Amino acid sequence: MMATGLLPRGRFLLITGILTAALLSVTGIGFGQRAVNVHTDYPSVVIHEGKELSLELHLMNAGGQEEEVLLSVEGPDGWNARFETSSYPTIQIKAVDLRPGQTGKDAVTIRFKARPPAGTPPDTYSFVLTAKGKDGTLIREIPIEVTLKGEAPAEETSTEEGLDLATDYPSLQAAPGDQVSFNVSIHNKASDERIVDLGANAPIGWRVSFVPRYQSQQITSIKIAGNGTETVRVQVTPPMTASGEVPITFAARTGSVEEKLNLSVTVLGTPDLKIGSEAEITGTGETRNIRATEGRERTYTFYLWNEGTAPLHDLRLFASKPQDWEVTVDPERIDVLEPISRTRKPEAITVKIRPRSRAIPGDYQVMVTAAAQEQHDHIDIRVSVGSSMKWGWIGVGVVLIVVAGLVGIFVRLGRR
Repeated sequence: MMATGLLPRGRFLLITGILTAALLSVTGIGFGQRAVNVHTDYPSVVIHEGKELSLELHLMNAGGQEEEVLLSVEGPDGWNARFETSSYPTIQIKAVDLRPGQTGKDAVTIRFKARPPAGTPPDTYSFVLTAKGKDGTLIREIPIEVTLKGEAPAEETSTEEGLDLATDYPSLQAAPGDQVSFNVSIHNKASDERIVDLGANAPIGWRVSFVPRYQSQQITSIKIAGNGTETVRVQVTPPMTASGEVPITFAARTGSVEEKLNLSVTVLGTPDLKIGSEAEITGTGETRNIRATEGRERTYTFYLWNEGTAPLHDLRLFASKPQDWEVTVDPERIDVLEPISRTRKPEAITVKIRPRSRAIPGDYQVMVTAAAQEQHDHIDIRVSVGSSMKWGWIGVGVVLIVVAGLVGIFVRLGRR
């Protein structure tokens, strides 16, 4: 009884499974279904005798796994039908590797090209572009219809050689020495393929290079199909001494036509305050150890400069000194200290030091601090103080008196 009761249910599940599999097969939905899309915007085109067919082909992968798409083409003999990369220099390709989620602006664009052999009569010719998975599974077949006409009449020959340049972000920020990239699209308004030369006007010391989109090799020109658009990365590297907003002019030339695009890089520099003695800067003069006489003024000179790439503002100088000493600093304030790469020379600071009268001979320390809004530093000056000549002669006189007194005592004692 139990076996008899289970039979209808088992048959029901079996039939349901078969129907579901059939439905999935018909609709194309499956557990391992690819989410790859291959298409062109222009499946039917017209070209003239002696002209080459060039169509953009877009490949996208909305799936969750990497896909390798194998490409092939069937069509009339002798047309040299092929697939090429869309960037210059072009490379003939047979397969495209698509990363997961490579859709929209990230889609891969290649070109299908074909050129009719000389003497091909005007007619309509058919091509079939085939995209398959690495396992041989058909992804899509795209029929292309090409109508070949005779030589183009004079009025249809393009004389327009203009270019359109555009970028979404014409102004970028960078740190000194760090590279930034502008994505510049170049549109060829002519109907014929053009080779466009690339150039830029930048300050001395700035490095500018051009790289095709999705590639790494540097280029100086790029091939753009008729009415086509290519994107170039303009890579700009400011020198370590750069600061502020700097204009960069990008230029694209083809034939006698030149178009320019104004770009700018704002370099966010950093200041770097440095202090050094005369001997440290010039190789001669005083070090950080000096001599002075109590009660007498002496002058000491040191230097400060900005080794960074941004200015220092409101720089103030003041001294820390022993008690009852007189120390003055000149100048006491510098409004703006520009980088030494601009000034080309350090700032000389004069310090006047007067030890107090009757100072005990020995070593003392005077510290001069330079403090700006952005940074501060200091220099320690070791001052060795000796007695003045007046007190030296007094000391000699005292010693002579003491010696004379001792001699007199010894003489008297000797007589006795």
